[in-house]
Amino acid sequence: MRMFLSLWLVVCSVASAQLSPFPPPSTALPAHPFFITKSWIVGGVGDWDYMTMDPSANQLFIAHGPSVQVVDVESGTVAGVVKGLREAHSVVLDEEGGYGYISDGPADMVRVFDRRNFQVVASIPTGPSPRSMSLDATSGLLFVVGSQATVRGNETPGDAQAVSSRQTQPSHGANPRTAPLGGPESTVTVIDTDRRVPLAQIVLSGSLGFAQGDGNGRIYITVSDRSQILRLDAQAIGSAVHRIIDAQAATGPVSQPPVQTAATATNTGAPGVVAKPYLIDWTSGARPAPPADANPAPLWLDANCQRPRAIAVDSAHQRLFVACTNMRMVALNATTGQTVAVLPIGFGADAIGYDPNRGLIFTANGGSDGSLTIIRQDVTDTYAVIQTLPTRQNARTLAVNPSNGEVYIASVIYGAVLNNPPINGAPLKINAVDSSFQVLVIGN
Repeated sequence: MRMFLSLWLVVCSVASAQLSPFPPPSTALPAHPFFITKSWIVGGVGDWDYMTMDPSANQLFIAHGPSVQVVDVESGTVAGVVKGLREAHSVVLDEEGGYGYISDGPADMVRVFDRRNFQVVASIPTGPSPRSMSLDATSGLLFVVGSQATVRGNETPGDAQAVSSRQTQPSHGANPRTAPLGGPESTVTVIDTDRRVPLAQIVLSGSLGFAQGDGNGRIYITVSDRSQILRLDAQAIGSAVHRIIDAQAATGPVSQPPVQTAATATNTGAPGVVAKPYLIDWTSGARPAPPADANPAPLWLDANCQRPRAIAVDSAHQRLFVACTNMRMVALNATTGQTVAVLPIGFGADAIGYDPNRGLIFTANGGSDGSLTIIRQDVTDTYAVIQTLPTRQNARTLAVNPSNGEVYIASVIYGAVLNNPPINGAPLKINAVDSSFQVLVIGN
């Protein structure tokens, strides 16, 4: 009888363990660790920047030098190339699957391309050196982050028309550019994607970097020199911009010179004409100040995050994941900006991705020899680093495929030409090997 009772307790314990609803410990390693499953040689020339995944079409878009390469992730082959760019930086896609948008930095343009044939069908002027972008589907507005703006008196970057003036004598004798926050300024160009025209070019304080939307009307932008995240309300900004433009039109604004685009929206080959964006000054101390509902809200980062580089959004739990230059990733409450977790990552992270289907966060660390940090999200505010995967030098950008859980990282092979070796102790020059650009596929 005693032996039977002991056996019964063992069986119950095993069954209970199998039916336990509790997740594994947050520090547990993945049952199937991630590794580099394959590499795709896609070639091409020039430096590369951000990548964008379209899980519906199984296509990976890579901003690579003077083109955007489109890779079929089922075969690993190049399915198409968007050509005719000066230097591509980022790609965003509409939800309908018809068109994509490319920030062409040196051209101060956003190129619109048809995703069926990868042909550029329109060009939209922006502020100086556009790089990161975020498309808000609810308002149909594309927010394009550019580099530092220069505004002196009535001079405006890109000959955009100014619709607000700077305070000439700031209060307490302080210069709004240098006090209390000071520093550089950046631009955010707001584009109406339905009409394919720039509505306004907003000047904001700080060195703005990466932009990411939450799909619910909010755009988040890193501000590296202020350890800050700006939260923008797309709908409110769109309404404010339209009010400003309407008010200027009612008082008889100075006519704006037209800009010749590369092609019309119908892709007839004939140049189209769009107006240059109005310049709106929303920096510290500018007058008039932004409307209260449209004023970008700063989320201040604490000492755990220095010079934020990239950001990913967990819309379901209202969390932001920020990759910082001091080898830390911080998780923030997207509403309050409160830090809820701090985790170590690798050196040189320039991109961060979130897989909502699996609760995983990835940072591409391109510094040193290169690595991929993988972080598990067990519940809303429980996080743990579960793996650090060695990748390749300068593999600094990534894209996550939520349909199959794969992660794609771009890299290139570096080497030295020894036909004419250096003499007199000169250092050996290491350069990217021609046509060695490739995509590393990471899975488990």
